[in-house]
Amino acid sequence: MDLTISGETFIKHIEAPKFNFLPDFLAVPLHSETTPRLEADKIAVSMAWAYELIPQAVGDFALPDVRFAYQGGTYFANPGSVRVGHVDTYEDPSTGSIHKVEAEVDTTEPFLNAPFTYTFRYLYTAVLPTRASPTPRLPEFRDFFVETLQKAPLYTQQIRGRTFWVQAYTHKLYPKKSGQIALTPAELLLPIPRGHKTLKTEPLTLEVQPIPETGRPPHFNGAIGEYQISAEIERGWVEIGNALTLTVRISGHGNIQTVEVPALPKIAGVMVSKPPNSTEYTSATSRVYTYVLTPARTGAFRIPAIKYVYFNPNRAVYATTETLPIPVSVRPNPNHLVGGDDTDPPPWRLWLILCGILVLGLLVAGVLWYRAGFQRSTAASVNATTGTGTPDSGEQKRPKSQRPDTEPLTPVSQARQALTSLHQRGTADAATAFANTLAQVLYEYLENTFGLAQRSIDTAREVCTQAGVSASVLDELVDLLTKCDYHRFAPVPLYAEERQALIGRAETVISDMVSVGNHQPSASST
Repeated sequence: MDLTISGETFIKHIEAPKFNFLPDFLAVPLHSETTPRLEADKIAVSMAWAYELIPQAVGDFALPDVRFAYQGGTYFANPGSVRVGHVDTYEDPSTGSIHKVEAEVDTTEPFLNAPFTYTFRYLYTAVLPTRASPTPRLPEFRDFFVETLQKAPLYTQQIRGRTFWVQAYTHKLYPKKSGQIALTPAELLLPIPRGHKTLKTEPLTLEVQPIPETGRPPHFNGAIGEYQISAEIERGWVEIGNALTLTVRISGHGNIQTVEVPALPKIAGVMVSKPPNSTEYTSATSRVYTYVLTPARTGAFRIPAIKYVYFNPNRAVYATTETLPIPVSVRPNPNHLVGGDDTDPPPWRLWLILCGILVLGLLVAGVLWYRAGFQRSTAASVNATTGTGTPDSGEQKRPKSQRPDTEPLTPVSQARQALTSLHQRGTADAATAFANTLAQVLYEYLENTFGLAQRSIDTAREVCTQAGVSASVLDELVDLLTKCDYHRFAPVPLYAEERQALIGRAETVISDMVSVGNHQPSASST
C-alpha cells in the first residue's frame, strides 16, 4: 500500500500517516520517499510511504481512512476495499473462474510397509486463458516406497452449486519407518497473464504404526493387506516320469509385490521345482506362481494345503488363508513297458549282485586300511629318526587336568557364533531372511542375558533400562532392531557392505552389554 501527500508548496515537516487495519491486516512499513519538483517557479515536495499488508483472515474487507496531520490541518485518504482468498484458491478476474487444490490420504495411521493412497486434486471451473498449463509439484516422499498409479481421467464435481473439473494425481505409498512423518504441502503453479500464481494444499501428518509382534505367526513373510489363495492342477492324474503343473494364485490388495514366493510343503516321492520370483503382476494386485511336480513312483499322492499368512491393517490382526488339498493319481508310463521284461529277476541273480557289491566294498576298505597303516609307520620312523613328535603328541601325553578347557557356552559366545555364521553366508540370504536372522540373534541374547519375555522393541527397551544399560548402547540397540524390522518388510535390497556394517554394529552392542549382563541371572539352562 502506497500513501502520498503532495501540494503546490514546500512541505517543511509532516508526521507519518496514522491508521489501524488490525485485526484483519498486519501492516509492515517498507520505506518512505521525498520527491521535490518545480511548481510555478516554486519548489514543491511530495511525501510518500510504502507498507506491506499481510492478511490475517479470508473475506472482503473495507479498509478505514488513513489520517495525515500537517500545519494544524487534518487530511484523510481511503485505500478502498480488499478481497482476501485462501492460499489454496485463486479466482481469475478476467474469466471469473475459480481454481483450487487439495490433498488427502485414505488413512493417517498406516502400518509399516502397508500401502495407503495419497491423492492430489486440481479443481477448476474454466481453463485459464494462457498457453502454458498448470504445473503440479508434489512432496518428495523421502520416507516412502512410491508406486505411481495411472493418471485418472478428468471428471466433474458439484461444489456449492458450481461445476468443477477435477484432475487427480494418485500415488500408493509404503512407509519405510514407523513414527510420525509429515508430508509437506503440494503446490500448483498457475500461469496467469501477469506472471504466476502458486496454490498450496494443507500439510498432512501421519502416524506410522509398527507391525505388532504379539500374535505374529511363524510363517509370516511380510504380506500386509487382505488376500485369498487358490491352487489348481491341469488334470487329476499324471504318468510316472512326466511333469504335472500346479498353479497357485494369490489375489487381493496390499504390498504383495514386495513379499516372497509362498512355500510349498514337501511331498514324499515328488520332486517340486521352485517358481521364479515374479510370474504375473496385474493392476488388480494378483500374482500367479507355477510349480512343476514330477512323481518318482506310481500310486497316489496328495498336494497338501498351502497356507498364506498376512497382516490385516484394517482389523490390526494376523490372518491365514489356505488352499484345499488336491489328490493326484500316478499311473505307469506305457512307453516304459514296451519291449521290457515283466517277470522279476530270479533270486540267484540278486544274490550274485549283492555278493559282488560286498566283495568290492571289502577290497576298498582293505586298500584304505593298508594306506592308513603305511602312513602311521612312516610317521613313526621319521619321529624315531628326528626325535620329534606329531604336533598333538604333547597334548595327548599331557595329563587331562593340565589340558586347556574349552570355552564355556555363554549367551555372548552363542551370539558371536551366530553373527559369525551370518557373516560367512554373505549375500546368499534374501534381505528379509538376513534381517530376520539378525533380529533373532539380538532377541535371543536379550532373552538369555536379561530374561526378555516378549520379542518387541518396547519390551527390549524396558528390560535393558531396568538392567542398567547405558542410554547410548540402548539407542544403538533400538536403532538396530528398527532397521531389522524395516528390512524384514520393506521392498529394498540389502548389499554386502550394509550387511557387514549391521553385523559389526550388533557385535559392538553385544560387547558393550557384556559388563551389564555379567551381573544379571542367565535365562538359559545347561
